[in-house]
Amino acid sequence: MFVAAGTPAPRAIRVAQSLVRSNLVGHDSHGVIRVPQYMGGIRSGRIDAAAEPTVEHESPGTATMDGHWGWGQVAAWEATQLAVRKAQQSGLAGVALHSSNHVGRVGEYVEEIARNDMIGLIALNNHGAAMQVAPFGGRERRLSSNPIAFAAPTSGQPILVDITSSVVAEGKVRVLRNQGRPVPDGWLIDASGRPTNDPNALYADPPGALLPLGGPLGHKGYGLSVLIDVMSGALSGGGCSRAEHERIGNAMFIEAIRVDAFVPRAQYYAEVDGLVTSLKSCPPAVGFTEVLLPGEPERRTEARRREEGIEIDEETWHQLSDVARGLSVDAPA
Repeated sequence: MFVAAGTPAPRAIRVAQSLVRSNLVGHDSHGVIRVPQYMGGIRSGRIDAAAEPTVEHESPGTATMDGHWGWGQVAAWEATQLAVRKAQQSGLAGVALHSSNHVGRVGEYVEEIARNDMIGLIALNNHGAAMQVAPFGGRERRLSSNPIAFAAPTSGQPILVDITSSVVAEGKVRVLRNQGRPVPDGWLIDASGRPTNDPNALYADPPGALLPLGGPLGHKGYGLSVLIDVMSGALSGGGCSRAEHERIGNAMFIEAIRVDAFVPRAQYYAEVDGLVTSLKSCPPAVGFTEVLLPGEPERRTEARRREEGIEIDEETWHQLSDVARGLSVDAPA
């Protein structure tokens, strides 16, 4: 479908791999459910399927990139690779990206940094637009879901933290809406500021809002969100969240930290592996069978789905099939 819509094959493969990998690890909100959204972006001109990201300016340890409103997964991957190359030379590198469309699951980029014996950090906003989250104590949208991701290498699989500063990503509400299911308590408020379990409230006119991470302690998620907005929006030039921003996309700040620029590599791995052993050996609390590391649930989901397949709900499959027919692409039976 991406190639049929005018995307060069290497970029189409990059985006498709990113979406399917998101489904594999259990983040269906960032998987193939996004294809109709992306195809709509190409039709409207919001996504330039052939655009090439470029470096605007750089120093030995920093760079700012312009995604030229092409595929977000392509621009974010190139920005991540640039951060890794610079950190290999300077020990510590930061790359900011603006004018990028939706980049998908942020965790995949910090995982790539960790595979290079580096600690990765990414902060991301919606390019100043697509405000969906109410600030703590407020009832109107003022922030995007503003995710942040970290990954740290170990002798085994990386430790991976990939979270939104809102209680949940908007895409997870979209998944439940497509499935015809209510959202859990504490996710949403309606346009009047009242708690609701109706996923449609987020897309109503006037719309409701997502809540900050933390429930009754939502000031913590709110504070995290504000800092993420500054790091990604202000440093990249993409802009912080405000009403007059109408071009929805992703602005990013990517940091790569080469561990042996600070301590010998063997010392780093000994410390981190010791931490992993300590955490995994902790006796489980009531209702749990073991202590999992951040990132471990996703890897187990990936192993299971590679064995059993990825289930797509009927509404999402119907939308995908409609897009395929519009492009004269045959959908699988």
